[in-house]
Amino acid sequence: MRRFVGVALLCSTLALIAVAPAPKATPSAKPTASPTPHAAPLPAGPKVLVYVFDSPSDLDPKYGTAVAQVYDQVFTQVGGVTVLPTPQKIKREDYAKFAHSKGADYYISGYLQPIGDGVAIVSQIYDVNNEISVYSQTTQVTSMQDVGSQALSARQIILQAAGIDHPTIAAPQQSPTPSATAGASVSITNVLGNLFKGHAKSTPAPTEAPSAKPARGVLIAHLFGNAATGDLNSMTDELYRAMNAHYRTQMSNVNSMTAAKQADAACGVHRDNTIAGGKLDVSRSGGFRPHDTYTFTLDIYTCFGAKLYTVTKSDPDRVKAVHEAVDAYTTDHPDNN
Repeated sequence: MRRFVGVALLCSTLALIAVAPAPKATPSAKPTASPTPHAAPLPAGPKVLVYVFDSPSDLDPKYGTAVAQVYDQVFTQVGGVTVLPTPQKIKREDYAKFAHSKGADYYISGYLQPIGDGVAIVSQIYDVNNEISVYSQTTQVTSMQDVGSQALSARQIILQAAGIDHPTIAAPQQSPTPSATAGASVSITNVLGNLFKGHAKSTPAPTEAPSAKPARGVLIAHLFGNAATGDLNSMTDELYRAMNAHYRTQMSNVNSMTAAKQADAACGVHRDNTIAGGKLDVSRSGGFRPHDTYTFTLDIYTCFGAKLYTVTKSDPDRVKAVHEAVDAYTTDHPDNN
């Protein structure tokens, strides 16, 4: 926990160096205007909205709130972006629409997955105006410092996506401590401290150790199809959840439309991994009582671009369609091979 304070102090130190006033000029015969003792204010920068991070049902929601607060605080302290207030109780499928209504240029969403004494943070950055994902990654963190580093990396990626190659470090705020957000209902330090100590779950730990996951991992590709952008984003996340329950899973920047072509580069040296993606379409039917039916086709590729498996499931519930497709694959390929 104190290590994250070190991150904030480091940022503040850099900021103070960056904005230190220049030495006073030697008086000259001609009167000149005195130089301002403070650096010029930073431009507003891109507007960023951070949603509360989701978490499993057995994990207290306050941890997802605390992670979002860390991102907000780091963005505010370091500067270069305009931080919009984090909303509450917005459905994932409405993230893009809500962010657009608030004038956000980018939004960050994600979820937490406890792993041992730490937690994996799955984070995604979306370009609201272009309706595309510009970044997604799964990172295991074990301290406040790790969470702060994730936020700093997200800031850099947003600025680069916005065309700002050399973002300036802002002057520190009056209250730069990351221990709690002004007006917040939870203490970030205390909440995440408990999480990293392994006391996050609200239910007792199972007496039996979970079975080990196969060595072969899964890279998740972003879904495509005629479904709404919000549905494609949220169901990509849902595909991660479903696969991660069985395999070592990580988000990737691969698009399912071109997964076969991107497979080699995405896998890199990890040639035993597979890539999971697919297509999500929605159709409307029902006459006087119309309803939507979601059809999800799950495609699994090897790192050489060959299609290893495909299955299609349909259901009025898009989440159920995704999970049924994944269940079919896990039944047929329990070792992901």
